Amino acid sequence: MQKLIKNGKKLLAAAAALACAPAFAQLDKALTVASANTLEEMGTLKTKTSKQVGASRIGIGFECLDREVFDPSKVYDKIGATGVKHARCQTGWARTEKQKGQYDFKWLDDVVDNLRARGIQPWFNVGYGNPLYMGKTDNPTAVGHVPLYYGDECLQAWKNYVRALAEHFKGRVFEYEIWNEPNIKKFWQPRAADAAEYAKFIEITAKEIKAADPDAKIGACKAGGFDAYFKKFMQNDAARELDFFSVHPYCMVPELGYDAMIAGMRTLIAASGGKMKIRQGEAGYPAHIPPDSWVAKGSWYPSNEDIQAKWMLRRFVADLSNDLEMSSFFMVIDFNSNYKVGGGGAYDEAVWGIMENGGDYRTRKAYDVLKNFCALFDARAKPADYYIDLYFGNVFPPKAKISRLTEVAASAACKSFDLDGWPLYAYYIPEDLQMRMNPIENVSLRWASDAPKPIKKPVLIDMMTGKVYKMKKGWQGVPITDYPLFVTDEDAVADSIAKK
Repeated sequence: MQKLIKNGKKLLAAAAALACAPAFAQLDKALTVASANTLEEMGTLKTKTSKQVGASRIGIGFECLDREVFDPSKVYDKIGATGVKHARCQTGWARTEKQKGQYDFKWLDDVVDNLRARGIQPWFNVGYGNPLYMGKTDNPTAVGHVPLYYGDECLQAWKNYVRALAEHFKGRVFEYEIWNEPNIKKFWQPRAADAAEYAKFIEITAKEIKAADPDAKIGACKAGGFDAYFKKFMQNDAARELDFFSVHPYCMVPELGYDAMIAGMRTLIAASGGKMKIRQGEAGYPAHIPPDSWVAKGSWYPSNEDIQAKWMLRRFVADLSNDLEMSSFFMVIDFNSNYKVGGGGAYDEAVWGIMENGGDYRTRKAYDVLKNFCALFDARAKPADYYIDLYFGNVFPPKAKISRLTEVAASAACKSFDLDGWPLYAYYIPEDLQMRMNPIENVSLRWASDAPKPIKKPVLIDMMTGKVYKMKKGWQGVPITDYPLFVTDEDAVADSIAKK
C-alpha cells in the first residue's frame, strides 16, 4: 500500500508538471530545490554583433519594404547587434520603376548597404508586379500580380527591370529568389496557381539575371513544403537547374512531420536530377494573434512574447538539425497599415516582429533569444549523429501503467550537433506551445562518448535567458521543458561565457 501511495504521489507530481501553467514558465522562474541540487549558475552567454560572427546559417526576414511597412533606419543598428548573417529583402518593382524605363534603386541601395555594413548579407526575393504596365490592380503596388498575364509590354518591362536589378547589385547581392509563395492565391494573381507556369516564369526571369550576373544563384520558394504542387514543379527543367529552394513552414508545432517532409523533398530533387539545396526562407510565429487574423483560424490561444521566442528556438533547431543551408525567422518588425497582398486581402494585424513598429522600436523577448542563439550557433555548429536520449524513470515509474507519449515525443526531439569536435545536444518536449507547460524536473540524459572530444565538464545552456549552468551531477537530474535546452562541454563554449 505504501508503495502504491508513493508511486501515486510521483504520478500526481508528473501530471502537475505537465499541466497548463501561466505564461513565461521559463526555467529561472519555475525550477525548485531539486534542480538547485544539480545545476549551478556559472554565467551567461556573451552575445556578438553580426560583424563579429564570421558565418552562420541564421537569417532574419527584412521583407515588405517594397510596401514601406517600416522605417529601416530605426532597425539597422538593432538587428546588427543580434549576430544574424542573412536578411531576406523584397525588391519591389513598383517602388523602383515609377516612370516607364526609369529605375530608382536608391531606397534598395540604402537597405543593402546598411545591412552589409553591419555584417549582414542581403538576399533578394524578386517581385512583385507594377501598375504602370498592368493598369488598375487590387492593391497600390500590384503585390501578387504576375507579369506573365498582362501582355507583351508588361513581360518585356519585367525582363528589363530584373536585368537592371542584377546589374545594379552585382558584387553586393548574390542570391535571387524568384517571386514569393506562388502556390497561394494572394501571391499569384490574377490566375490560379500553377506550378508549370511558375517554372516558366522562373526560366524567363533567371535568364535576365544570369545575363547581368552569371555567378548569381537562382532560387524558388513556396508556402509550406512537400506537396502536389512541389511534385509538379520538379517535373520542369527550370526547377532542376535551381541553386536553392525555400520552404515556408508556418505551423503551430514546428517538428510535426518536418523531418519526413525535408527527406521527401530531397529524395524527389535527387530523383529529378536537381541540384538545389533546401533552405527555410520564411517562417515565424506572432507574439500576439488577434481573433480576426488568419493565424487565429488554426490556433486557440492569442500567443505572447514567450511563445514566440520558444517557437523561434524550435524552428532553428528543426532546420539546422536537418542540415538546411539557412533558417530565416519572419520577421524583423511588425507590419503597419501599408501591408497589402493580392486579391484585396485585409491588413494582417498579427504581431510578427521581434521588435515593435513605432515609438522607441521596443525589442521583444525573441530579439534577446535570437542574440543568444547566434552567439552559439555560428559556422562551427554542424548537425551530427551523436547519441543522445532521455530517461524519465525518476518522473514516470517504469512499472506505472501510464501513457509514454511524453517520453516518446521528447526522445524523438533530441538532436545533436558538432561544435569543433565536441557534441552539442538539444533536448525538449515538442508540446504545442499554446499549452504553456511547466518544466519537468529530475530527468536524466543519456549520451555516449562517440564525439572526437567527449564531454568531461558538462554545462547546460538556457537560450531563453542566456544563462549557463554547471551540471553538478553530470547527466542526472536535469530539467526538461517545451523549448530546447542545450548541453555541451564547458571547454567547447569557454570563450562564449561571461562568468559570474
